[in-house]
Amino acid sequence: MNPQDAQASLDSIRRLQDRTREEIARQVFPLPYVIISSLGIFAGFAAADLPRPWLTVGTLLGWGLYAGIGIGYAHWASVRRKPTGQEAGIYVALTIVLLLVFFVSRIGAFALFGVPAYGFPSQAVVAAAVTAVVYIAIVPLVRRALRAVIQRDGRRG
Repeated sequence: MNPQDAQASLDSIRRLQDRTREEIARQVFPLPYVIISSLGIFAGFAAADLPRPWLTVGTLLGWGLYAGIGIGYAHWASVRRKPTGQEAGIYVALTIVLLLVFFVSRIGAFALFGVPAYGFPSQAVVAAAVTAVVYIAIVPLVRRALRAVIQRDGRRG
């Protein structure tokens, strides 16, 4: 193999790696998965005020849906790669933000509605709805951050 052929092969590999990174960045958090995940978040958090057997059932169904969508997305994605530490940090930060939103909005719902009475939603349902809406609202920011990390990883490598 002469040096020109080797250089042409390396250039092709770099071009294909860049194309793969662009495809991975494009596929981050597709809208249908975000909507279904937000329903799982809502169900998982809304179950917090249910009595004992339904608390477990609602929590498992909600968080099972959320995790199942994530696993299904990872399995069905046309391009896969192992997440870096920075990407994992973004996912952890997203989780912390959602937990904070839930707890703060639950306190706010308690301040507005007090103890749930007949006809009024429980604080967990209100806080779960707020958290699901916030999740849908901040996904574009998370997507942008993940794209930046993926592209920067490509330039660094």
